[in-house]
Amino acid sequence: MRIVFILLSVFLLLSSCQKNSGGSASDGVSGGDSFSVAAVDFPSYDAARAVMGGTDDLVMLLPPGTESHSYDPTPRDMVRLSESDLVVYTGGPSDSWVEAILSSLDSPPPSFALTEQVELLEEEHREGMEDDHEAGHSHTIDEHVWTSPRNEMTIIRNLASVMEELDPDNAARYEANAGKYIERIEQLDEAFHDVIDSAPRRTLIFASRFPLLYFVREYGLEYYAAFPGCAEESEPSARTVAFLIDKARELDVPCVLNIEMSSEMIARIIAEEADCGVRTFNTLHNVSAYDFRRGADYVSLMGENVDVLREALY
Repeated sequence: MRIVFILLSVFLLLSSCQKNSGGSASDGVSGGDSFSVAAVDFPSYDAARAVMGGTDDLVMLLPPGTESHSYDPTPRDMVRLSESDLVVYTGGPSDSWVEAILSSLDSPPPSFALTEQVELLEEEHREGMEDDHEAGHSHTIDEHVWTSPRNEMTIIRNLASVMEELDPDNAARYEANAGKYIERIEQLDEAFHDVIDSAPRRTLIFASRFPLLYFVREYGLEYYAAFPGCAEESEPSARTVAFLIDKARELDVPCVLNIEMSSEMIARIIAEEADCGVRTFNTLHNVSAYDFRRGADYVSLMGENVDVLREALY
């Protein structure tokens, strides 16, 4: 059904009027218009917003509050992609539809994939974790590259370089904005190190998906979780819940963790049985409508995780 929908959307797109902005970075902004960017999801939107210095001429296709893994593009989204001067997206299997749409256009706009900026890791299947591949999923690459602050700094730096080339009239502004944002991420990285490096515990327990492989690798942490990062989350089996309860008891964790926009039901069951708390860890797949309106960004949302880790690891 998803393939049929995408094919229909492509047909609708190709039959509509398109703005041909050129397919390479060297082509620059077309037609003398302002430089427009279409960001597919929140991590892409936040990076573009940081470099551009605002939201003028920037659109996010994924509606705030929407589960990113179940998102289906609309025909209007396809038009927005075709009419932009730059498309920014995560990349990887979940965003294969973006590449299919762009490759179908005669003159696709330049694109920037977050997953093409850093070294990629393969999804892990840890002890006790539900085997999502049994449900027909075949993700092997972990797409959540932004969860590492070091990766995010590289993404911001590289995106600024691309925008400077495409829109040279504003190159100095893009460079300055990127520099300021990277400084904020560096401060965030220091805050994480301040908490993690001296923590008496090294293991986190997630009662939901685990899209934080890049994060734990960067800071030398271990984890157990109900599902891998790209799972289409459903209720875990009794075996998985029992395993996580046993681990929470064995490790005497202060709290079990849940990711944003995920049901807390299983987390509360584990917490009740293990006599511990429940905290939410922001992974920035997407943000609530409230956080989007108030301008929450990567640094502010990931910064909330510093306090969560202080509770979880001490």
